[in-house]
Amino acid sequence: MNKPTIILLQILTLFSCQKNVGRIDIANELRGNTYDMTSIGEKDTLTVEFKDSTYTVFEYSDKNLPWRIASFDNNDFLVFDRRVIAIQQKDKNSFKGLLIADKDYEIVFEKRKTQWNSELLNGIWIEEKNYYLRLNDTIPKPPPPPIPGISESDYKYPPSYEIKDDSIIASYDYQISKSKIGISNLTEFITMKLRSDNNKIEELWKIKTLNDSIMIIDRTIEKENKKFNFFTTTEKNIKLIKKR
Repeated sequence: MNKPTIILLQILTLFSCQKNVGRIDIANELRGNTYDMTSIGEKDTLTVEFKDSTYTVFEYSDKNLPWRIASFDNNDFLVFDRRVIAIQQKDKNSFKGLLIADKDYEIVFEKRKTQWNSELLNGIWIEEKNYYLRLNDTIPKPPPPPIPGISESDYKYPPSYEIKDDSIIASYDYQISKSKIGISNLTEFITMKLRSDNNKIEELWKIKTLNDSIMIIDRTIEKENKKFNFFTTTEKNIKLIKKR
């Protein structure tokens, strides 16, 4: 008998004691919620948002990967794309399981609670380092680029972000970049493809603080180096102030 078969039989034996316990609809419990998924041995935690039939792991920018619950002999298995986790409920807000792989990992899912109202995002946001900058009227504006339809009146200063429902606009100098955004169901993450200043492509904001005047984020960006290769980095604790 090969190793995967032995592991599967051990899992079925481990979970068989649950046969007489009232079954819950695990798929329905997961769907529409966000969980901290922690690997006990590795002490590593990821944030997973379950949609109807897809999930997102924000730390890895995995978008719309499939998930489902499979059942056999009163045992439930969470199928993450091609990964399989034997799973059972611990209590109302958490699950435990075993990830079946070359090396097996004990996994715990803890439900996350709503953080902020997404409506607080709407408005114009300026980085703190730029917020108090004002264009000195005695200093001439830089000339507009030789692009039809652009004039000095289009000059934007200081650089800013404008969020409207499902989109974001970055404005700096004479440049404007717009992107659709995806807001996680707990308003903790914003996904985008936004080309901002200094040839950066912003991909993900992790919101750490949000109120009607201040937002603090970790910003995941893609940059181009001198060899024209792109690399991803995260800028921590960026403070944005809402324009009044």
